[in-house]
Amino acid sequence: MTNNRKKYFLFFLAWLVINSLLLAGVFVYSIHRESSCDGCDSVIVEYSENDDYIAELLVKNGVSDSPWLCKIAVRLLKNCGFRPRIGEYKLSQHISIMEAIRIFACGDAVIHKITISEGLAVVRVIKLLNDNEFLLGKIENIPEEGSLMPATYFFQYPTNRQQIIELAQRYMKQFIEREWPKRSNACMLKTPQEAIVLASIVEKETSCEREKIAGVFFNRLMKNMRLQSCPTVIYAITHGEPLGRKLTLTDLKTKSSYNTYRNNGLPPAPITNPGRESIIAVLHPELHDDMFFVLQDGKRHAFSKTFEEHKKKKAAIQKQLDR
Repeated sequence: MTNNRKKYFLFFLAWLVINSLLLAGVFVYSIHRESSCDGCDSVIVEYSENDDYIAELLVKNGVSDSPWLCKIAVRLLKNCGFRPRIGEYKLSQHISIMEAIRIFACGDAVIHKITISEGLAVVRVIKLLNDNEFLLGKIENIPEEGSLMPATYFFQYPTNRQQIIELAQRYMKQFIEREWPKRSNACMLKTPQEAIVLASIVEKETSCEREKIAGVFFNRLMKNMRLQSCPTVIYAITHGEPLGRKLTLTDLKTKSSYNTYRNNGLPPAPITNPGRESIIAVLHPELHDDMFFVLQDGKRHAFSKTFEEHKKKKAAIQKQLDR
């Protein structure tokens, strides 16, 4: 090779290296540069064998207006081990291509939550889950009343409604299995299921004084008195839906195995999904001689040992309300 040819070759090599470095620099700058993306609260990444799938997502959601740049970035990073994870992601405003790809790879997915409140019957839990737009699928197996643990459940895409049901059932089963052996001697119930049944009544009767009200029900059961719990009558009529009005004397005569104004003992099954506090209350009821209670201020109750005393307190409370 002559000296001139050597010079041209070296010049070409230098030009190639410099331009390659410049192109690499432009590429690195471009994938790290802030975009004009307005931000996206929900970008769903599904499984795909298509190498251009992520690139198309980036362009579709405004992270870049250059499909080829996104494709090159995805393919190069794939060779370095990048694998997108299925999920739902939030992209911030002005996010770069590189940051968006990193989020998809690290699985920094959006976390949703749904709350099953204490005292929410199965029919209303089903509606709650069906109305949640972030959950998928149908509920194939309708759960039994009282089998769901009220709690706030966190989930990511893709989560099925049936999965939330099964998780709530597992939590309830675990809780009662753990707490049942710890019950006090005052708890005269024979099975964990009976505890759930009575706890469901306590749950619908009150948001406080649970142990004392549980004690009233135990006192009645011991004397073979009817529980006469209004929530059991409402459940007999609506099967878990709100009644939307006050109970009438005719309602109290409703023929149903759930109606504790007509039947002795416990109903055949729970009337709602009781929370932890109500379950603990029936496993550890307060010991006292009270047989009756009446709501006196929207939250607290007035308790009585005799029916005559109960009638007097009920009349006094009604008189005060009528003022």
